[in-house]
Amino acid sequence: MSTLELIGWLGAGCLLLGFALNIFQKIQAESNVYLLLNLIGSLLLLYNAFINGAFPFVAVNFVWVVFSVFKLIQMAMRK
Repeated sequence: MSTLELIGWLGAGCLLLGFALNIFQKIQAESNVYLLLNLIGSLLLLYNAFINGAFPFVAVNFVWVVFSVFKLIQMAMRK
């Protein structure tokens, strides 16, 4: 397995872990853990997609990163 492929799998794993934990009510969608899993996962997938030239996935993951960062900043400013 190449490093690039490993990065992609780690990104997918982070997103799926966050999704599963949320679905099974172990974490809330507005928790730092959920948002960080989304941010890390989407950053890793963004890199993987960019290097592989999969630009529709670059766009999706870029938006996912922006939303995750926006929500984390919004939550930090509330505290």
